[in-house]
Amino acid sequence: MIFLTGSTGLLGSHILVELLKRDKKVKALKRPTSNLSNVKSVFAHFFKTDAENKFNQIEWVDGDVLDIVSLTNAMQNCTSVYHCAGLVSFVKRDFKKLMKVNKEGTANIVNTCLAVGIKELSYVSSTAAIGRSTEKLFYDETNKWVTARDNSNYAVSKYSAENEVWRGVEEGLNVVIVNPSVILGVGDWNDSSLSLFKAIKKGLKFYTPGANAFVDARDVAFCLSELTDRKIYNERFLVISENLGYKNLFELMANAFHVKAPSILTKPWMAQVAWRVEGVLNFLFKKKQNITKETAHSSMHTTKYSNDKIKAAIAHEFIPIEQSVNDAVVYFKKVY
Repeated sequence: MIFLTGSTGLLGSHILVELLKRDKKVKALKRPTSNLSNVKSVFAHFFKTDAENKFNQIEWVDGDVLDIVSLTNAMQNCTSVYHCAGLVSFVKRDFKKLMKVNKEGTANIVNTCLAVGIKELSYVSSTAAIGRSTEKLFYDETNKWVTARDNSNYAVSKYSAENEVWRGVEEGLNVVIVNPSVILGVGDWNDSSLSLFKAIKKGLKFYTPGANAFVDARDVAFCLSELTDRKIYNERFLVISENLGYKNLFELMANAFHVKAPSILTKPWMAQVAWRVEGVLNFLFKKKQNITKETAHSSMHTTKYSNDKIKAAIAHEFIPIEQSVNDAVVYFKKVY
């Protein structure tokens, strides 16, 4: 029996699909207030007429990664844990919350695994936890973390969380770690990176000159499951499909939606104004802040990552981002 955290999110729902395709028995953690409609919609997309049967194979349990008692009860009779729950935020005042959920929540998972006798932990980290270097064109798994002002609060929290997992290794856990880049796929387009699709559909006019790495949620779910099944323990693997400029990504999305692509290049001063204005609106009217100082800064820079190690380890061919975008748009047109 596999215990999965973060099961109702973008990646979690795809991991559920992957695990059920592999005929695994899954116990999935959710909050008592969680809405499972998104998971059911994702299942309907991938499993078609067998979606209800597949969904009913999951054993859902209520709890929270910050509630050790609920974790201890939920992990009983499990042999492996997949931990992908986490908070993604680039709002400065969320630092304590990020450390609470990402670092402390992961520490709780590690400690509970050790306490109840579970020997295998598969953890979803992030490329944000990879150290930065001016000496390499492509970042890889060997990059060492360096404390710097450019590190986002989210990056610090994921790096700290990953250290908790490595501590688990020292205490006897067998660990699989993947570091995915920006994840795309089908799901709730109000959440996380999928909000880009919604913005393009509504007619986003601006693009930024930066670039980042992107990957399909199906690829992340496959790589995590495959590494675990092959018992390739105690290493980290960058999981990315392509390094792509934001302009190119936005054009792919716009073409798929048959709308006009963003055509106005965002200048540095414009990005500075944008995050400050959004900050004021958030403070005064509690409007969700989509552009922060950290996201504005990162969107102006080019960051590239290597996927050589994961491809060599399991010979996986990644879904091209154009296909990922097109598949997601087909889903969004149907659901929204």
